[in-house]
Amino acid sequence: MIFILSSFLIPSLLLLFYSCHTSSPSPTNHDLSNRNRKTNTMSVVVYVLVGVLEWVLAVVYGVVVVGKLAWAWCRGALNQCQDRDVPPPCLHNPALGRHKFVKLQRLKLHYVEAGSPENPLVVMIHGAPDFWFTWRRQIPSISNAYWVVAVDMRGCGDSDTPHLRTHYTTSLLADDIASLIRILGRKSAHLVCAGVGGQVGWYMCYNYPQLVSKMVLIHSPHPYVIRQHVNSLWMNYYKAWYLLFVRLPLLPEIAASVNDVCLVDQLLGPLVRTKAITEDEVEAYKFTFSRRKDWTGSMHHLRQLDLTRLRDDEPFPDVITKPTLLIMGDADPLLPLDTAYRSAEYVERITIKPVPGSGYLSHVSRAPQVNEVVTEFLRELPWRPLSPLEPAAKSSSLVGRVMGASFAAVTSTVNNFYNLTGPRGPWR
Repeated sequence: MIFILSSFLIPSLLLLFYSCHTSSPSPTNHDLSNRNRKTNTMSVVVYVLVGVLEWVLAVVYGVVVVGKLAWAWCRGALNQCQDRDVPPPCLHNPALGRHKFVKLQRLKLHYVEAGSPENPLVVMIHGAPDFWFTWRRQIPSISNAYWVVAVDMRGCGDSDTPHLRTHYTTSLLADDIASLIRILGRKSAHLVCAGVGGQVGWYMCYNYPQLVSKMVLIHSPHPYVIRQHVNSLWMNYYKAWYLLFVRLPLLPEIAASVNDVCLVDQLLGPLVRTKAITEDEVEAYKFTFSRRKDWTGSMHHLRQLDLTRLRDDEPFPDVITKPTLLIMGDADPLLPLDTAYRSAEYVERITIKPVPGSGYLSHVSRAPQVNEVVTEFLRELPWRPLSPLEPAAKSSSLVGRVMGASFAAVTSTVNNFYNLTGPRGPWR
């Protein structure tokens, strides 16, 4: 009952907040002043209520998880984690590249590089919970023509792990990638991002446009579109239960570590059943996340995600001009394929590639198709020369926006790979 009431009230309150921004025709200056004061007051009240309700849901989910763990303990179904002192051979496969470290201002980052440093730079940014190994199917293919650097984001893999969750904001993660590009001696790089790493890519296109040549996103729609979708239906708060549950301290790390790192089995189980990955690769993840503290960084990445409002350190929905490829699976219960088409409203030049029958790990389960699309996209020349500090387009014609939205809606029924290109204007 608490879940139903809370998850129903959150979208309702947000709709109430959005309605406060609607205006009547030709308001006077006095009307505008009064309306702005009322809107600011209402926004504060609504966001406080939404924040409280989100924590209520987090506690509810936490109670459910504790109940399941207690029941498993009573039945003797909780097992100790295996001791893993030696990494599996696949983590040190020479074909995947060379392991290196880079010292930034406040922390040390680990990365794996492959290919010749004389080639254009491609920086690969993983999601959470994950680490550089998620790109094992892409590194050999892309490194034939590019200098590939697959980085462990702060708190993940062999990179340093700050303890405070406030050290995992999108702006700090983007600063890490920007510093890495500069330390490697490059003025710009192609970005290949997955999941939460895609939010870093979006942020860099808005705040570090001079450092981004092209951007590839794997199952990572625009942050604004994600929030709009999650808040559109109360059932989405059930589907996104884990994003609320991870806000609790310590409990998510404990739940992920029990029963020999059970969360790894849950996340990779579907890929194991379809033989998309091997047992050795699963063991690589269990080795990396074998200790409870190994989950801290990944959980902090998820804790920084905000489902209901734009944060000060995340991009607002303006139009970016960097050539963008968005690869999107159609089997994710939380983020449907439609969120990719709606993200096209914020990118002037975008290619959308749906991957039928896959979810957020399409670069693993459909690696050959994804590799072909990514290498082709990176090889293509930009449609027109870009200035290093090219400003984002602020508007486009009404006809262009309407035609773009209509074309996206029609092509959403296509179950094959296709190109969706053309100018996009801001979605108002």
